[in-house]
Amino acid sequence: MSRPSADAGFDTVIVVDWSARSRPSPAAPTADAIFMAVSHGSGTDPRVSYHRTRDAATRALVAHISAALDAGHRLLAGFDFPFGYPRGFARALTGTDDPLILWQALSARIEDAADNANNRFRVATELNRLFPGVGPFWGCPPSQANPDLPERGSLRHGHGLPERREVERRLPRAQPCWKLYTTGAVGSQVLLGLPRLNHLRERFGTAISVSPFQPPVTPIVLAEVYPSLLHRLVAARRRTGEILDAAQVRVLAQALHALPPAALTGMLAEGDAEEGWILGLGHDRLLLEPASCAS
Repeated sequence: MSRPSADAGFDTVIVVDWSARSRPSPAAPTADAIFMAVSHGSGTDPRVSYHRTRDAATRALVAHISAALDAGHRLLAGFDFPFGYPRGFARALTGTDDPLILWQALSARIEDAADNANNRFRVATELNRLFPGVGPFWGCPPSQANPDLPERGSLRHGHGLPERREVERRLPRAQPCWKLYTTGAVGSQVLLGLPRLNHLRERFGTAISVSPFQPPVTPIVLAEVYPSLLHRLVAARRRTGEILDAAQVRVLAQALHALPPAALTGMLAEGDAEEGWILGLGHDRLLLEPASCAS
């Protein structure tokens, strides 16, 4: 089987809206759950699927990646949670600034069962104990709160780490990854998402690269996305009764797939090699132009 050329772009684009639920999502599709949009291009509308658990979503991703590799195709998979932490966190935990080593370290700590039961608050508590003061992680149900993991961010002090990555300073509406609980929190998605991506890296080896930490020239490329980056286009394209999460992944998958291959490859190479980056940030016009012509 020949290795596909990076110059040819991607045959398949997947965008995933992740979830940190501690139980399976309801049987009927609902907001704040896992939605996966799969675009095969050629002007076709992406197919959106709903997954009640992270385990089910991971199995679906493995199937898509395996099929792409078997066919000699390239696949881009985007996930709506940060791929890195603010500068200094990786070194404090692993002794290196390499975010992919950090993925391994988190994977060794996180327990995430097939029914979504997980230990994320305990892990966050243990991680906070590596730092002086209180923090940086915060937010949890009252039953999980303790002196090392406060319910409110205002109770943190003296931990010594930045509140935001550079990409979040440029996009203020993006939530910082320390917040684990309540409206808009993305921190729990990071703690439960990165170990799943690390599993994909371990399973598929050198066939996978991670943007922007590695050159995006492999058959499979993983990238961080922000589905509401195209919120105006989503509002215009959202169907009657469509769950917002589903609309966002569908529209973004189609917009990314409509980009010229060279433009998308260039975007994948942008960003901070330690903190990570949101794919397409600063390229709104380029993303919207081909999308405006898509069906």
